[in-house]
Amino acid sequence: MVTGTDWIRGGRSDFRQGEKLELVAMAAAPLRSATWTVDGRLTSKKVMAMTSSETGTKKAAVPLPSKTRSGSSSQTGQRPRRPRHPAEGIGRSREDSVHRRLKAFHEGRTGPPLRIIPIGGLGEIGMNCMLIGHYDRYIMVDAGLMFPDFDELGIQRVLPDTSFIHRWRDKIEAVVITHGHEDHIGALPWVVPALDPSTPIFATGFTMQIDESPVDGQVFDRVGLEQIGKEGVTLMMSDSTNVLSPGRTTSEKDVADALMRRVLAAKGRVIHTQFASNVHRLGSIKAAADASGRKMCFIGLSLKTYLEAAHKDGQAPFDPSILVNAADIDSYAPHEILIATTGSQAEPRAVLNLASFGGSKHLKLTKDDLVLYSAKMIPGNETRVVRMMNRITELGSEVIWGRGENLHTSGHAYRGEQEEVIKLLKPQHFLPVHGEFAFLKEHEKLAQSIGVRHTTVIKNGEMLGVSPLRNARVHSNGFSLLGKEKLTTMYNDGDKGFGSSVDLAVEERMHIAVEGIVIASVEIYRGDDHLEEEEEELDGGWEEIGPRGGIGGVDDGGMGEGEGDVAPEHEVRRGLRGRVRITTRCMWVDGGRLLERIHTEAVKVLRSSDRNTSLSAVERDISSAIRKVCRKYNNKRPEVVVIATESANDPNYGRR
Repeated sequence: MVTGTDWIRGGRSDFRQGEKLELVAMAAAPLRSATWTVDGRLTSKKVMAMTSSETGTKKAAVPLPSKTRSGSSSQTGQRPRRPRHPAEGIGRSREDSVHRRLKAFHEGRTGPPLRIIPIGGLGEIGMNCMLIGHYDRYIMVDAGLMFPDFDELGIQRVLPDTSFIHRWRDKIEAVVITHGHEDHIGALPWVVPALDPSTPIFATGFTMQIDESPVDGQVFDRVGLEQIGKEGVTLMMSDSTNVLSPGRTTSEKDVADALMRRVLAAKGRVIHTQFASNVHRLGSIKAAADASGRKMCFIGLSLKTYLEAAHKDGQAPFDPSILVNAADIDSYAPHEILIATTGSQAEPRAVLNLASFGGSKHLKLTKDDLVLYSAKMIPGNETRVVRMMNRITELGSEVIWGRGENLHTSGHAYRGEQEEVIKLLKPQHFLPVHGEFAFLKEHEKLAQSIGVRHTTVIKNGEMLGVSPLRNARVHSNGFSLLGKEKLTTMYNDGDKGFGSSVDLAVEERMHIAVEGIVIASVEIYRGDDHLEEEEEELDGGWEEIGPRGGIGGVDDGGMGEGEGDVAPEHEVRRGLRGRVRITTRCMWVDGGRLLERIHTEAVKVLRSSDRNTSLSAVERDISSAIRKVCRKYNNKRPEVVVIATESANDPNYGRR
């Protein structure tokens, strides 16, 4: 076990009545669990966390600082007094309203002392973010993002509820980052502004994977975990990602050996893709390149970013400066170069995915290339990854992938390893985290089968209370559900777009993609004179359809004896007249016949409208008519946008 405190930045112990909150972070990949214990003594509250999987073995005491706020006394260690709130009714401020909403959660120094509030990561893969507290004092563990699902079109990142974090900012003493993967750190640019500016963030300088046969020689510390179990563990929280995978994970050393065999046997160019954050894997592929006499090139920004970060921290397997520039790869013979690239999840703008379409600037795939897929398809990405591989294969490149090839091992514990950790720690309470809801329930069953007394599964936004284990002979009364908050999922679109699904029109995007959109532009003429020419404009997105002055000419403003009759040219008309332009996107228009039908109905609405009808009423009536036509014609419910304007040629223009 590697120990040290050099990775801690800032902070001081400043707790009421001499209390000390101590965090012990340990890791033993591929096992990833979290154990938090709180003893019963009033003068020494200790919280211990054991995380493993993608993190390196670290152990350090983290004294969490008390933030200086107005009215607080940080020098004396006294807690700031809770402000008194005015009575209900007139005079209550917005802050008072926020306080009332927070009463949905149990607050104060009564009830279970250990409190858990997941903000993300439960019932989903990604967006890991959790508050863990002692009474009303919390630390935030991780601030991760989640990648969008297929129905979140155009969205780049899914993020935790920053508005809730902002409301609770005075309760959050610090942020602790377990490891540097995007599902654990990716939301920090949005979460940090929501926190109190003085909130410290603690993290390892750089983390690496450890397993039973680690390439860096640091082995899993069973003795340390067993000792923690003997001391008594109140609550264990454990990663559920691979609970349905039996047995144990493959060693990273086995992956290194498989990569070496494949690279040495290759005759042409080798292209390797992996998760950019796995720096150990980059070291393995570099060793294979050296053994085969190949130079190495990175194409993809994130690969070089992670390697440079590891190099600054003194943990990189090689110096980034020795890499070949991407613009120079064509100057090397195929057997002299090995290319590591991004795109293992077929991200739209990643290099390998672009290359599969022939759209990458530097990487042009050929039939002589060997592509090594050294990664796992993240749940939800399977379809697009398989399609990318199909395109690469159609180009003639050979693709090596699949579990039997040993080109990848998971950083998340398999079922056998999860079972071992539970047996070592012997927790009194068990809470599965980090996974889909079905995974959490299966992990709970595993803990129950081993003999854990109290287990439960909660959802994001639910506060869970846990009573401490006072001594080895006294059992607690289990979990207590202390409240629930309806959290709002946030989204990022592009560089600046940020907000809720309503703010970013997430559902509307999907609706348009599935049902289509109809846009009607209506220029209304309220005068008595007839329009100089009749005009019909229909646009299905590719061509103008129908003759000008055709069916139901747009000048049809009056109502004759029969529906659809056109009034004589110089007759004074009772209804509205105007020009209508219909445009559709993402819709089948049946060769223009649907457009003609929509146009006819729009004109009928104008005919039947009084001349004093407001523009908003015209828009509403035409929109309703268009929806009915589409629903009857092809059972579609498109988004309908109607824009009505007054004609500049109307003598009454500008008077209304």
